[in-house]
Amino acid sequence: LSAFVPLATLAVLSLNEVRSVLLQQGERRLASNAKTYGMAVFERLLLAQDVATAAAGHTQGSLPRESIAGRIFVSVGTFDADGRATIALGQPSQPTLGADALSRLAQGRPVIVVGSPGAPARVSLVVTPPGAAARLVVGELSPDYLWGSTDQFPAATDFCILEEGSRVALFCPAPGAAVAMPAAGSRPTESALQSVRWSRDGEPHRAIAWGQFMRASFGTPDWVFVASQPESYQLVPVTEFTTVYVPAVALALLLATWFSLRQARSILVPVDTLAARARAIAKNDFATRLDMQRDDEFGELANAFDHMSGRLGRQFAAITALAEIDRLILATLDTDQVVRTVLRRLGEMFPAETIAVTLTERESPDRALTYLRSPGAVAQESVANAWLAAPDRSFLEAHPGGTRLGEGDAWPAFLAGLRDRGSHSAFVQPIAWRGSVCGALALGFRAAAPDGGEAEQLAREFADRVAVAVSSAWRDEQLYLQAHFDTLTGLPNRMLFRDRLEREVVRCQREAGRLALLFIDLDNFKSVNDSCGHTAGDEVLREAGQRIARCVRESDTVSRLGGDEFTVLLTRVQRPQDASRVADQITAALSAEYRTGAHQAFLSASVGIAYFPGDGETAEELLRNADTAMYRAKGSGRATVVYFEDRMNAEALARHTLDRDLRLAIDRGELELHYQPLIDVPTGRIRSAEALLRWNHPVHGLIPPARFIPVAEETGVIELVGQLVIIEACRQLKAWEHAGLGIERVAINVSPRQFRKAGLVDFVRDCLVSTGVSPGMLELEITEGMLVDQADVARDVLGMLAAIGITIALDDFGTGFSSMAYLTRFPVHAIKVDRVFVDGLGRSVDSEAIVSAIVAMARALGKRVVAEGVETAEQLAILGRLGCDCIQGHLISPALPADAFAAFVKARPQPGEAPRGRAS
Repeated sequence: LSAFVPLATLAVLSLNEVRSVLLQQGERRLASNAKTYGMAVFERLLLAQDVATAAAGHTQGSLPRESIAGRIFVSVGTFDADGRATIALGQPSQPTLGADALSRLAQGRPVIVVGSPGAPARVSLVVTPPGAAARLVVGELSPDYLWGSTDQFPAATDFCILEEGSRVALFCPAPGAAVAMPAAGSRPTESALQSVRWSRDGEPHRAIAWGQFMRASFGTPDWVFVASQPESYQLVPVTEFTTVYVPAVALALLLATWFSLRQARSILVPVDTLAARARAIAKNDFATRLDMQRDDEFGELANAFDHMSGRLGRQFAAITALAEIDRLILATLDTDQVVRTVLRRLGEMFPAETIAVTLTERESPDRALTYLRSPGAVAQESVANAWLAAPDRSFLEAHPGGTRLGEGDAWPAFLAGLRDRGSHSAFVQPIAWRGSVCGALALGFRAAAPDGGEAEQLAREFADRVAVAVSSAWRDEQLYLQAHFDTLTGLPNRMLFRDRLEREVVRCQREAGRLALLFIDLDNFKSVNDSCGHTAGDEVLREAGQRIARCVRESDTVSRLGGDEFTVLLTRVQRPQDASRVADQITAALSAEYRTGAHQAFLSASVGIAYFPGDGETAEELLRNADTAMYRAKGSGRATVVYFEDRMNAEALARHTLDRDLRLAIDRGELELHYQPLIDVPTGRIRSAEALLRWNHPVHGLIPPARFIPVAEETGVIELVGQLVIIEACRQLKAWEHAGLGIERVAINVSPRQFRKAGLVDFVRDCLVSTGVSPGMLELEITEGMLVDQADVARDVLGMLAAIGITIALDDFGTGFSSMAYLTRFPVHAIKVDRVFVDGLGRSVDSEAIVSAIVAMARALGKRVVAEGVETAEQLAILGRLGCDCIQGHLISPALPADAFAAFVKARPQPGEAPRGRAS
């Protein structure tokens, strides 16, 4: 490739360069031909001018065809001012001349007149004889004379003569060339050479345009002489050049390829041998040698490769051993297993009779364990207690890089095991972590210990691995304590307590056992921090944790969750009263005096109790319910103990009773609709109403919707209630229609659960059909939250409702998400401004600005605007000024039963009368 690519590139560039040069030479030849041809035509015109002037004195028919004038002109004649003609040759006609041409002739200057275009065009020369300005000599030039014979044109060259400006073809013998050749024109004041490329019959041509000045000499637009040749004609030498050049390049490429292959073979054979040896090393074959007998660089490389593989074999064995130890360090916290692996691996790699590893204890650095191993046919291992005295520690600290001991040296006491097994010399390498000695690795020999080298370096690496294992075990133990125990009190923290609680819940579920959870909070603990300081507060928390721990059994768990909150897990509880007894003991213990230096404090505790299985099935539920019970204890006066059941029974019973009564109310017909009128602001007429649900309880009277609607929504009864509301509203609408009340529309609120229920559209359609109510008389009010949740479903449902003809209103607009996207993406017909903004009208500039913006936006989108909660006449006036369509509120009337609503509408004053005030 190194030879082929440059040579091939050079060949292509050379051919392109030759082609470019030939084309440039061809253009220069064309330019010369066009210019020569143009000058020749111009000279013929000058000669024709002289001949025409000489023909002025000839009489009728006096010029024969064989004369010079006969060869130059087709016809020649003289025309007097009175129109009388003297025809000297052929049948000339007097041309129509313009003012410029007549002016030139009056000055004695000739004029060229081009007749109708053709192939070639008719060209006439008009001159005035000397001394006879009133006479005109007109001669039509012979095309053969003017343009010359095409046989005399250069080889493969076509000429076309065009008139500048009009682009009229004066002469163009090549078929179709006048149309196909895009000849460039020249400026009228100078001649110019311009090159163009064009195509005729699919064959590319090169053309040069020469602009010949004609206006100054003959009073006609300049002529453009275009000379054209096929590119193939200009590139004929390229073919001849290619027949020689291409074989030469091919030969050069073949030679380069042959030399490359020969050189590559001399390189690839030894490289292939080296690669095969490398693959053998990858398969842990470090014993085989290359023995390549060569005097070049590959021979030197082979010798170096053999030496490297020997060292790699030794290092690979060490790395494998170290990697195994590293995996053990990452996979287990068992330091004992790591040490035994170190002993085994060292025994495989060193000719030592005995190997020992001594490790100190973390809490008692003077105490240690010594692991001994004697390699052999049957390896012997043992573990013995040792004592790492201060002199021994100083000895190790003085030799951080290891030291050798001989027969006559003083040996540390922890190496007694080596002496007992017959070692007379040893190499001792300290094991250190964070600069502190935590043990030693020793190799015992019956003969003299080896002096330095890879063995000692490897011993140091093994000692470092043991140090990492020890530090990792100690660090993991420390991290475990930090992650699972409170640093202030030493008690289990939230994570450990939750884990133990979950395990105990599982055990109780499996064995049908019981447990109790106490949630304890110190009352008024903030006063200790404020009055005595945070240090004293920490002492109080530590003392409180100890007091709580003394009140429970060893099998129970006391935890500090954070701040002044503690929890207690009581396992294997027989009766709920047992938890109460322990809680009383804890509150009594925590109420005793606390002494922190010169300060004393008195605290109490509030305790909440959750009992399994009655108060929760999971650890999360038990914690939450115990916490809830604790807050109930604080709300009951503090320093008390509260069971979770006591707090929840009343509320649960109340909700259960309300749910039961609501279901009965549906069957008994206790639910009824009240209707609040909506006033059309511009006319003051009542055109519509909003249906509002009321519960007429036989015992509690009217129950507001805010109390029972959430229960109905939670239990699912709201779906049945919503259906009853739609049916009753449609029935009432039909009754008012028969009575001629003039109510055009009734709005009904649709709950989110009812809206998401499948079949809503079909139910509404069936109600309209069964009651005979027109779809346009029913308006469904939805909230913005319904459009956010499951937007695609909401769009489909609203689209089907709108397709029926039902009006859609967006309730409480401005208090939720208030996005214009809802007004454009969903078929919303009306916007209801929330009472929060209406209430601020007249008192808050911001409220008026918000309402004004909502009205303007709705107007722009073609939506109807309804204001809720109108209470004052001032609010009504502002809303009317802002352009609100409808209003509702107590200023007009509260929600009324159907009969009262009909009476109110009939008694309503006519448009134009002042409002009568709030209805009772």
